[in-house]
Amino acid sequence: MKKEKILTVNTEDGFTLYGFLHYPDTKEEKYPLVIFAHQFGTTHVIWHELAQEFLKLGIAVFLMDLRGHGLSIYQNGKEKKIVFNEKYESILDLINFFKKSWEKIHFERIPDDIALWINLLKKEEKIDKDEIILVGSSLGGISIIPVLSKEKVLSFVSISPAPEIVVGKENVYTALSSFENEGFFVASYNDPLLSKEISDRLVKKMREGRALFVTNKGHGVVLLVYVKEYILTFIKKILKEATWKNFT
Repeated sequence: MKKEKILTVNTEDGFTLYGFLHYPDTKEEKYPLVIFAHQFGTTHVIWHELAQEFLKLGIAVFLMDLRGHGLSIYQNGKEKKIVFNEKYESILDLINFFKKSWEKIHFERIPDDIALWINLLKKEEKIDKDEIILVGSSLGGISIIPVLSKEKVLSFVSISPAPEIVVGKENVYTALSSFENEGFFVASYNDPLLSKEISDRLVKKMREGRALFVTNKGHGVVLLVYVKEYILTFIKKILKEATWKNFT
C-alpha cells in the first residue's frame, strides 16, 4: 500500500481504535472515499489488494481495525482482544470463539464505532463527504448496515454478512428500509455460516437492493477472487451517477 495516514478515535466505552487512510496519486480537489470493515478474526490488512484497485481509480480508501482486533485492542489502557485461534478445527470452534468475543468486546457497538470514523473522516480536507461508500465482510458486513441510518452514506457493499442479531435486528431492518440508494450483497450459495440466507432477507428489506451469489461454499474475502470485478463495477456506477465523473 502507498503511504498511509494513521488515525485514531476513542469510543464512549474507552476503546482506542486505529485506522489507515490512503489517498490516490492523482491530484484532485476532493476524493470519494471507500471505508472498509473487516471480518472476525482478521485485521484491516485483508483489504489491501482490493483497496489498491480503488486507489488506481482515484478513490481514497480507509481501512480500520475493528474493536478487539489488530491495533484496536486497548480499552481504558488495558488490553482487550477477541477470543480467537487461527488453527481452529471446525465451524463450531469458530462460532464458539465468535460468541465469546461478542460478549467480551460488544460487537453490537461496532456500528457506532464506524459512525465515529465517518465523522472524523468528514473533517479531512480532501474527502468529499457526499461520496462515502461502505464495504464490509462478515462481522464488518453486518456492522456497516445500521450506520446507514446514523450517517449520510452514498452506498454499501456487504460480503457474507453475519446474522442480524449481532448488531440488533431492528437496527438492521430499519436502516435498510429507510435507505434510498442502492446497496449490494454478496455471498456464496453454500456458505457454512448461512450468509446467503441472511443476504436474501436483507436485500428484501431494501428499495434498491441487489445481490450476487457465487456457486461455492466460501465465506468473506475469499470470495473476492470471484466477485472483485462486480464490486468495482458497482461502485464505479454509483460514483458516476453521483458525480458524472467516469471512473475507468
